[in-house]
Amino acid sequence: AEDGIRDSVASRGLGDVYKRQVSTQSTWGLTSMVTKVDGYLGSLTPAQEKTLVQFKTEIAKLNATTWKYNLDQFDDYDNLRFLRARKFDIKKTIEMFTEYIKWRIESDVDKIFLYKFPEINKVKEVYPHGYHKTDKLGRPIYIECVGKLNLDDLFKRTTKERMIRYYIREYEKQRLYIYPMLSKLAGKKVEAGFTIIDLNGGSSSLLAPSVYKFVKIASTICQNYYPETLGMMFIINCSWIIKTGWWVIKGFLDSKTVSKIHILGSSYKKELLEYVDEANLPEFLGGKCKCKPTGCLYHNEGPWKVYYDKFPKEENEKDVTYPPLPEKWAVPKAQTSPMMLILHTYPPVSYTHL
Repeated sequence: AEDGIRDSVASRGLGDVYKRQVSTQSTWGLTSMVTKVDGYLGSLTPAQEKTLVQFKTEIAKLNATTWKYNLDQFDDYDNLRFLRARKFDIKKTIEMFTEYIKWRIESDVDKIFLYKFPEINKVKEVYPHGYHKTDKLGRPIYIECVGKLNLDDLFKRTTKERMIRYYIREYEKQRLYIYPMLSKLAGKKVEAGFTIIDLNGGSSSLLAPSVYKFVKIASTICQNYYPETLGMMFIINCSWIIKTGWWVIKGFLDSKTVSKIHILGSSYKKELLEYVDEANLPEFLGGKCKCKPTGCLYHNEGPWKVYYDKFPKEENEKDVTYPPLPEKWAVPKAQTSPMMLILHTYPPVSYTHL
């Protein structure tokens, strides 16, 4: 249950998908697959359903007596992400969710869209990153060119504190705009992304403690406060040192985490294209997309762009409006049986056909 595209079904990587799924045709003319796994809405075991109810009951009590926070913005998909992250251990899940709510209150996350980051384009010159279209399972693709990261130049353009606020804002956009938008278009729950980390050009500087600490900022926010949102990660153009280190490190990680991460050298294209269509992959990564005029990581290309384009300009400090939230996607009532097999609709060749 690692790919982050679920209603009451799941897949565990394309190889496994092909073995266990049955093809159909959707109204979009797209290839569709069906599978089943537990831990997700519509396919919870009786014990997991009981734990979910208990978790919601305990959280409601804590909120009434302690937080007094708006929990209506979180649904069972959100609750289950935290439960899966702690393997349905009710005590550990409540502890994790408690820290999450405290963090949201202390960081004033509900007002994060009021935060402006006018230096974004200057930042991307020395730290290229951004969302760019979708993978073959309909997940948003997020790309970071860590090999081109120049920390000295970066912190001449912004600060660590401002980067943290920027990261939080982008995670909230992902949660409130990207995933609901993609879920509605695909007719299935999309709640995790596809990440590409490009190390090209970094050489030995990638091993510097300062680089590691910087990269860890975003990953820590994701791990602690947006769990179970990593569907797959490709780290490409890795040196032999990094690949060797990975073989050591992965022995200490659980199999679920290891299955999500691909560590590859410069010959990554064939394997990457099993998951991402060439039309949706930037040319600098071996794909066919050439976003103009400034490049693929500057335009937020994807179905969510209709919302992103409505956000006020970063440099306009006085404009603090933001577009209304898209409606959350929910499993139709007829599809909530634990034994129901729900369609997994594969996206078209290019996201623009959705």
